[in-house]
Amino acid sequence: MKTLSSRLLLALFAIAAISLSSCKKDDPPVTVNPNEIPEPSCLDVTAKDAIVLRFDYTNYIGEEPSVKIIPFRTDERVKYDQTEFTPTIENNTMVIRIPNIRLSDDDFNYTAQCVKIEEFDPTRPDNDRWFEQTEFKNQEEFSETNLATMLCLDVSSSLGEDREQVKQYAIDFAEQVIGSDSYVGLTLFADTVITYPFTNQLSDVVTAINTFPYPDLNAQTFTRLSDGIIAGMEALEETEVPVDDKVLVAFTDGNDNGSNNPSANQQRIMESDTRRYMIGLKGKGLEYNTNYLKSLATNNKFFVEAEDANELQERFNDINELIANIYTIIYNRSPQTFDPDLDEPIQLRAIFYAKPYELDNN
Repeated sequence: MKTLSSRLLLALFAIAAISLSSCKKDDPPVTVNPNEIPEPSCLDVTAKDAIVLRFDYTNYIGEEPSVKIIPFRTDERVKYDQTEFTPTIENNTMVIRIPNIRLSDDDFNYTAQCVKIEEFDPTRPDNDRWFEQTEFKNQEEFSETNLATMLCLDVSSSLGEDREQVKQYAIDFAEQVIGSDSYVGLTLFADTVITYPFTNQLSDVVTAINTFPYPDLNAQTFTRLSDGIIAGMEALEETEVPVDDKVLVAFTDGNDNGSNNPSANQQRIMESDTRRYMIGLKGKGLEYNTNYLKSLATNNKFFVEAEDANELQERFNDINELIANIYTIIYNRSPQTFDPDLDEPIQLRAIFYAKPYELDNN
């Protein structure tokens, strides 16, 4: 009996050893995270600074090519106006453009230092499923969006001696915004509202600012703030300059005490689709109303205010930083077609390597 028991125990140990050995062989190998972010090619950022936009591309036989942003796979800090786009064929190249991308959260706006665009292939090894297409690398992967910026400027007599500084800040702002494909329009207002055409020539802006019929600094004037903003909105809607997006930037040191039907104007401005940024200068008059000015901006993050004229230039720079950091993704591909019954959409990701830019919202 002892011999049988010993043999039985040895057999059970042997079976257990074989089982353990088999389990070890069948354990899946440790793999690299297929969504791992590569290190950037630009300086002052790392993979930890990545903000990822994911989108699908199709070019099925007999169908129009399409691009769709995939929200649930995209970083929440990526902001966009629409999710679907139509690529175009240019010089036998399929050009994918996704304009008006902004990077922000509740605390910061982000400035992209560079971007990498990769495609996903599930048949490749786990650690290499996201890759750059070698043939498609010689391209501009992102650019600042071409803008039409309407600058609505309060130049009423309440500004006093600060008006000359405000005029210069406006010229400096326009110089930063203007480019060969980006334009600035002006609406100057006090008792009078005058709108000037969009231009990409700084000299036109300087001429308009220098020739406006400014009221005397010691005169009793009123501020047609909402009239000025509405005039700027209408000019933005009507302009046909070839740009990707349109924005409005308004500055005032006071409140609306000169427009007719100010409540109706406020409602119209708040309901507008125009992206609106507001700059306020505190301390110039008892009528200054922070909450009212915030209501005229698209959201609270698009409103800044300065305590005095010396600080005001920083606030103009803040808004310039916001509107400059609107990006267009550009990706060139071959115009090859696919079979909708056999091929899944091509998955792509745009990795923005971006640093936070904190606005002083007071």
